[in-house]
Amino acid sequence: TDFKKQLAQAETKALRAQMNPHFIFNSLNSINSFVMDQKHEIASDYLIKFSKLIRLILDNSRCELISIEKELETLKLYVLLESARFDNKFRCIYHIAEDINTGSVMIPPMLLQPFVENAIWHGLMQKEGEGTITIEMKKENQEFLNISITDDGIGREKAAELKSKSATHKSHGLKVTSQRIEMMNKLHSTGAQVHVIDLKDEQGHATGTKVEFIIPY
Repeated sequence: TDFKKQLAQAETKALRAQMNPHFIFNSLNSINSFVMDQKHEIASDYLIKFSKLIRLILDNSRCELISIEKELETLKLYVLLESARFDNKFRCIYHIAEDINTGSVMIPPMLLQPFVENAIWHGLMQKEGEGTITIEMKKENQEFLNISITDDGIGREKAAELKSKSATHKSHGLKVTSQRIEMMNKLHSTGAQVHVIDLKDEQGHATGTKVEFIIPY
């Protein structure tokens, strides 16, 4: 039993190690875009924010669990950088229930970012006009937390039809995160779940995608 737990811990760390370079690579691409466009002041401001982002990622990656407060700090900075890169083509709205103590409730680091990244690249970048991502956190019950990431993008079916390079590239982060949740369940028997829901209007047309996490707190 002890060996299996150690193996699960090692696998979890390995999966997280795969994710962080992926996250950093995309942020570096954002900086490169400004440099190539000769937008030096914007590039400088971006570099300052990016350095803070790197510090947060490195600090968080050393921990098995971090507070929701730290996870949101990292996530907000990532969204800010990506939004700046795409001329504020999208916005992100945060709804955190008042009865959630973001400083004490703990979750695995980098849990939400791949799904937010996927919403941006897979859903909103292919959409005409501005888009919105809504991140909501509330208590499911006395034992579990409900965290949802909802976008009003083109939906998974349309994105699959387009077979864009960006959508294909982002699938790795989602797969790794799903594996991390599986490892977390094996290690701690937590019963954590993740659901991906295709949103549609009354006519059956895609109106976006919702990812819902049910995790213990």
